[in-house]
Amino acid sequence: MSRRRISCKDLGHADCQGWLYKKKEKGSFLSNKWKKFWVILKGSSLYWYSNQMAEKADGFVNLPDFTVERASECKKKHAFKISHPQIKTFYFAAENVQEMNVWLNKLG
Repeated sequence: MSRRRISCKDLGHADCQGWLYKKKEKGSFLSNKWKKFWVILKGSSLYWYSNQMAEKADGFVNLPDFTVERASECKKKHAFKISHPQIKTFYFAAENVQEMNVWLNKLG
């Protein structure tokens, strides 16, 4: 089964979950736009869904070999990035500094 085809419910108990904003991919028409996703950390994989009942993930990243840190280059408050030198960088942002710190601690 593809990792993107797993529903929120089928993931079971999450290590961390909540609403985060994710920056749209570069190259898309609205590349500086942020969209809200239900994000789940399960083991070493991070999944994002359109909502808590979604049957399929909008995306996921397998975290080993990725670096997690604050994204001070972003104008959006409470932003952090998950980056890999050879693959890509994903940008996420929390609603407040406390939520951002929870995610940074869980992902780091």
